[in-house]
Amino acid sequence: MRNLTRMLQAVVHGKPARHTVRKIIVLKDRKSFNVCVRELKKQGIVPLKQVKSAFMLCCHVHPHAKLAELMKHPSIRRIENDARVRAHAVGRGRCSSSTTRQRSSKRNHSTAKGQTASMQQIPWGVKRIQAPKAWPETRGKGIRIAIVDTGISPHPDLRISGGINTIRPGASYDDDNGHGTHVAGTAAALGRGHLLYGTAPEAELYAVKALDEKGEGYVSDIVEGVEWCIRNRMDVINLSLGLNGPSKMLRNTIRRAHRQGIVIVASAGNNGKDAEAIDEPAIYPEVIAVAATDRLDCIASFSSRGLGIDVAAPGADICSTSYKGGFAEDSGTSMAAPHVSGTAGLMLAACPGMLPEQLRCALVHTSQRLSGEPVTAQGAGLINTQKAVAYTAKAKHHADESANLVLPVAFTAGRPVKKKLTPSRQPAPSAAAAGLPGACRKAATAVPSKQRSANLSRNSIQHRLNKPRRR
Repeated sequence: MRNLTRMLQAVVHGKPARHTVRKIIVLKDRKSFNVCVRELKKQGIVPLKQVKSAFMLCCHVHPHAKLAELMKHPSIRRIENDARVRAHAVGRGRCSSSTTRQRSSKRNHSTAKGQTASMQQIPWGVKRIQAPKAWPETRGKGIRIAIVDTGISPHPDLRISGGINTIRPGASYDDDNGHGTHVAGTAAALGRGHLLYGTAPEAELYAVKALDEKGEGYVSDIVEGVEWCIRNRMDVINLSLGLNGPSKMLRNTIRRAHRQGIVIVASAGNNGKDAEAIDEPAIYPEVIAVAATDRLDCIASFSSRGLGIDVAAPGADICSTSYKGGFAEDSGTSMAAPHVSGTAGLMLAACPGMLPEQLRCALVHTSQRLSGEPVTAQGAGLINTQKAVAYTAKAKHHADESANLVLPVAFTAGRPVKKKLTPSRQPAPSAAAAGLPGACRKAATAVPSKQRSANLSRNSIQHRLNKPRRR
């Protein structure tokens, strides 16, 4: 261990400088991690970031440091670049509540009987996915949705139950950019005071500030945020962001969150039709990847295309809560993802304990395919929140079904595959016995032949993870 400490001292800088770069160093076990941190501290070297649960250190190192020898040490699991992360927003404007009411009334969708919310208070995107029709069943009460973003600022229409700042530990998680507050409103704005409704208006919002005032951050900040979500038992994590390079560290952290039963939703990216692939982390198999649609129910021009997209949701000209008060309009796959996160919250409230893959299966099965759009642009199509919630609520009562899950063909290399999921957070008995499997078998056999030939296996795209992304 002394040898490891000396090797780290030789490459790690105590303070950032122009000639240093950020590196993530992952140790193999807790003992190695604790000893390493203690010995570095004795030498006056304090890592930029320490994440004990992941055995991760983030440090400044010289770009020409000899890391090859350090990587060979038996206590070191991995060393990688601390890649940059950016929010997936296209452009921003202002929209008053009157503008919201005017725009929301352009399309007249009938509401469910007994619905109390005025349709004039509901943004067009929330109406388009039929979320208000699901509210008589549930509004997401008790579900925790974490927004890993630029933070969330106080707003009359937002219920912020807690959070963390991973950029500056101990500092406020208030939003200094606007992106996170906007995303939060689409997911779960309260509609209080005749203002604006989100998809799951009674869900609890948690602010994980991992991006700065420019809407940028590092993988290490996201990793710390996701680890916080695991410890604090979040139900849904929204990631309206993307990386400019591959990260095994983030990949493993997302996998760990998924195994804990957390539903993870991410935006596909804003690289349009020229995209070589969708961004990380949306491309990860454990993540529900979301494309963006416009008011005409077409895939938005900016929305990234590629293998691995699961569903689509409204993402163009979305009016939501502003970090400066009032409301703001923004576009991007960032705005599409919280529609899905809110829908996931409603589904979990309707069927407590549902596993992430069961939820994905139900979401895919109830989505509506968009005509004229390839599978690589829309996945299963535009989500329908009303159908998804009704589907899961009905499945909750089928206690005689197995908890094994048969995934749709599109995600299993062209053939149904049974996959038993055993997360650490055991599902409630009602969800473990939910009637999702049989319906998922039906969904698997109903996949169009063209979609089968596309062979959209989530596993078959892993070779793309090491390719650089076009920004």
